[in-house]
Amino acid sequence: MECTDAFYEKARENYRALHQHPELGFDLENTVTLVKNELDALGISYTEQYGKGSVVAELGRGERLLALRADMDALPIEEKTDLPFKSQIRGKMHACGHDAHTAVLLSVAAYLKSVEERLACRVRLIFQPSEECNESGAKMLVDNGVMEGVDHILCTHCENTLESGMIGICAGDYMAACVPLRIRFFGKTAHATLRSEGADALAMAVSAYGRLEREVKALAGDLPYIWSVGRLSGGTAHNVVADFCEMDISFRFYDMDFAQRVRESVFSSCEQIAKQYGGRVEIDWNMATGPVRNDPEIVARFEQIAEQSGIRVASMGRRMSSEDFGWYLTKVRGMLFRFGTRNEAKGCTSLVHCNDFKIDEEGMRTAILAFVSYVMHFH
Repeated sequence: MECTDAFYEKARENYRALHQHPELGFDLENTVTLVKNELDALGISYTEQYGKGSVVAELGRGERLLALRADMDALPIEEKTDLPFKSQIRGKMHACGHDAHTAVLLSVAAYLKSVEERLACRVRLIFQPSEECNESGAKMLVDNGVMEGVDHILCTHCENTLESGMIGICAGDYMAACVPLRIRFFGKTAHATLRSEGADALAMAVSAYGRLEREVKALAGDLPYIWSVGRLSGGTAHNVVADFCEMDISFRFYDMDFAQRVRESVFSSCEQIAKQYGGRVEIDWNMATGPVRNDPEIVARFEQIAEQSGIRVASMGRRMSSEDFGWYLTKVRGMLFRFGTRNEAKGCTSLVHCNDFKIDEEGMRTAILAFVSYVMHFH
């Protein structure tokens, strides 16, 4: 790719600017302004019609339409790095690399614009808010029609377990679907010495904790899944029977039929438990994202093109973490690939969502090359 250094240097400039000003969820005013200013400077048209905090641009020519996506939001974490461009916003940090993803896609846009007359397809560039929140920015964009006309879609994610300069791929099931499940039990207060006069919501939750874990395990068989109670909270005093208790559970899986069986079991069992103790239950079951299944044909083609471009490609295993990129894949085929950002000499070894997370910026060079090589061979 011509002018690799120039496009990489611009990515590094944008990455550092974004890293210093992290924003959360859909409230991405400064981030969106930077993206729009860069697109304006490149002469690339865009729209904000697909929802709050989003920018969607398009360039190229031809009948087929390829989509590329970058997420833009940060995390509510206080940064603890020694970077000269560390976060300037207290309690907010780009601890998952979305600043790098956005910077990479802007440089991809710049390169593609410079060779637009040579493109054999159109390219839709999706800058997405709220990947880290329970309310998915990807779902908003998909519901508002961003995938209309798209043939398939690609995105990337930085990876500090993968050496900088490498690309990681996995065909088929790659990342799990996620349901952030909330169960609320309601009872009746009473004095601790008169428990029979009340309805103990804590007892309901404790009973549900063990019972649901056993039932999910039985339903799963050999299927991979995660069922993790992350929070159980209730009660107000040692001498008062609790009239409220709440549980937050992370449920992750690949098999949608299995998930439906678990859902039916959870609702049935919790209702039985609440009735047994004289209370009631409310359950929030909302899909944060479906599974990420990388299309094998696209993965094979991507790997071939990457290797022809001189990129070292590594195979990666399936993981139970989630990514709302799965919403796009409910509409079209696609793939998520990793670009390595690990560099022990530079101290870039901490994993995502840690307050000392940092990346080897050189990894962005490989991500840019991988994207543009694929686009240039797409027809």
